[in-house]
Amino acid sequence: FKPGFRVDLHHKDMGIILAAAREAGVAIPLGAHTAQLMQSLRQLGHGDLDHSALLLQVELLSGRTSSN
Repeated sequence: FKPGFRVDLHHKDMGIILAAAREAGVAIPLGAHTAQLMQSLRQLGHGDLDHSALLLQVELLSGRTSSN
């Protein structure tokens, strides 16, 4: 993936969003899930990749790879 909006930046922004939601008392479960996926990508050393690298995490979780 050619970097566009990097995982590191997406993860940072998700932290801001989740904090604002907590403060407002709003549940955003898909946001929390996305933040967890972003954190996993960062831990695997993929923080500099484009956020579309989420596909890598989905592949890892499913034990499959995408076809071209």
